[in-house]
Amino acid sequence: MPTSVVDLEVADDARESSVGVVRDALQSYAGRGVFRSFSETGGREGRRDFRFLWLREEPFELSFDPRRGTIRFKDLLPGIPASSEMYKDLKGFLKRRCSEELPEHRRIDSGRASVKAYNRGGKVSVTLQVKGDDYAYGVNRAVNLVHEIFMVFLKDGPYYEYMIDHLGLDVDEE
Repeated sequence: MPTSVVDLEVADDARESSVGVVRDALQSYAGRGVFRSFSETGGREGRRDFRFLWLREEPFELSFDPRRGTIRFKDLLPGIPASSEMYKDLKGFLKRRCSEELPEHRRIDSGRASVKAYNRGGKVSVTLQVKGDDYAYGVNRAVNLVHEIFMVFLKDGPYYEYMIDHLGLDVDEE
């Protein structure tokens, strides 16, 4: 059965609405001073790209694809070979973020979202896929997840040196 013009308009409206929810959630972090130098640009095929400073001096790149319902932190962690123990540990860390053993406020509810790491050329991106249309939840979980990657997995874990070598952590500011 062919898709009608009305169906396409409804789908476009839903995508634009989801972009607005994501934008508003991210701007809320910027408005509270969590993010600095917040900006947004259009991406290909309806995707929206956001850049901001947070947790390090290099800008973070977050991409939202409303067609797929994905929120992706692009090239979040550089210099991690796909075959490395660190990449394996990171994937295990992400899996544990969905565990019922974590308190609800720290957990990614697997009924509402899923999370994966992708490694291309030693650069790790983390993608959260929202199930349904609760994009505010998705942004909140994605931001909290990245915070935990930096503060728990890297800083409190065995990868503190990685932060110095690859992310420019200044140990004199600690």
